Amino acid sequence: MKSNSTPLLRYLSIILLSLLFLFSSCGSKGDGNRNPQGSSDSPVNQSDVLINNHYYSINSIYDFFNLDKIRPYLISAHRGSRYYSGWPENCLESFEFIMSELPAIIEFDIRMSKDSVLFLLHDESLDRTTNGTGKADRYPIDEILKLRLKDADGKLTYFSPPLLRDVLKWGKDKTILKLDIKRNVPFQMVIDLVRETQSENHVIILVYSIDAARFINRRAPELMISLPIRNEKELDRFIASGLPANRILAFTGTRRTDQIVFDRLNKMGIPSIQGTIGNLDRQAMTKGFDNILDIYNQGASMIATDYPIELYEYLFSQSLIKN
Repeated sequence: MKSNSTPLLRYLSIILLSLLFLFSSCGSKGDGNRNPQGSSDSPVNQSDVLINNHYYSINSIYDFFNLDKIRPYLISAHRGSRYYSGWPENCLESFEFIMSELPAIIEFDIRMSKDSVLFLLHDESLDRTTNGTGKADRYPIDEILKLRLKDADGKLTYFSPPLLRDVLKWGKDKTILKLDIKRNVPFQMVIDLVRETQSENHVIILVYSIDAARFINRRAPELMISLPIRNEKELDRFIASGLPANRILAFTGTRRTDQIVFDRLNKMGIPSIQGTIGNLDRQAMTKGFDNILDIYNQGASMIATDYPIELYEYLFSQSLIKN
């Protein structure tokens, strides 16, 4: 029996090691789904798998965006994690996942519940991203927090919509947060919560008009503002507004921006954020990220993308950034 059992044990050991290698490979960084649990039949809870977070150390947000000091090749994760399997958009756990993969600036969307509590959600309706139905502002916050989020594939997870308050607290000493304030959410409520949580040094308020930028700057002159400056006409309108250049980040749109816009912004000391969401992202994912590197080389300080991990890996592969 002894002579027969030894080969059998060796055979079983080989099988066991092969299985272990297979399972570890499925959860590796190279997995396109980036879903360590790999389950397709039940909700996932991946909060225990995160290590080696790439946190920013931010002493001053104004110095951080000073063009004489700014880090090269900044990446902003649109909605945090939009297209990564198992990691829903606008989700605190997904933000942590992104930060485990790269040092990213996190952008997210803010809505208000029926009882006037601020939380994270992109759509007016709950249907696409949660297991709820109907408009989000018809539900009190205690019901919102009981919902479960879906990932981009429509797969239900164990994660819930987070409170803005909790996300602001989480962001301290970790990253810069870009706050996209949706319709019917009062700017002043967001300003008050930013101040209450002492988050002024790690937030950017996204606005879509000069008037909105003026309101934010008048009520909270200490806050950084992201303002659309997609062409020379919008740049001239900004200059005429009298808004301080050292509190503005220029969002140059989601189409290729004219070189002269980047040149003028950089001459004024204004950092720029180019969105590649949509066609530019799709082109990068199918043909490679050289097109996005070209935008950096034009003078963009930051890229806002739905594929932050892939962009980061590309820049690393080109030896343009270090882990």
